[in-house]
Amino acid sequence: MAHDSGREAADRVAAALATVGNWMFAPSTRRRIMASSGLELSLGDYTLLAQVSLHAPVRLSVLAELMEVDKSTLSPPAKRLEARGFIERRPDPADARAQLVSVTREGKLAIRELWKARTAAVAALLSDWDPAEIEHLADGLGAFAEAIKRTPQ
Repeated sequence: MAHDSGREAADRVAAALATVGNWMFAPSTRRRIMASSGLELSLGDYTLLAQVSLHAPVRLSVLAELMEVDKSTLSPPAKRLEARGFIERRPDPADARAQLVSVTREGKLAIRELWKARTAAVAALLSDWDPAEIEHLADGLGAFAEAIKRTPQ
């Protein structure tokens, strides 16, 4: 009986996380976050900047694999982000023919504004929650995130 209860709870968690993920990555949510941040970025630029910030220094080909897109789709947003001073390219020490992309100081400031806007969007959803409930959710999700980080990919 306890095993069934745990499985049912895991099913509810999985369903809730799917809803949260769909909301977080929905174009409308990302547009709202971008508008709130004051940055004028296309969805592609926003997505690439976020991915570079998570994985840098990284080759665009590696990001393309992680994002499950063709590398050619990352070149235009990479050029735009580089022109704005948000990312930079440097030779890969492991292979001088390849380049690694990283977020610049200006890019880190942009990411900080995006994440503040993301936090505000989440806070709006939690505005009628009790502070103790928010703390409980934050603790549980934090522990879940740590379990994910410990799991080999």
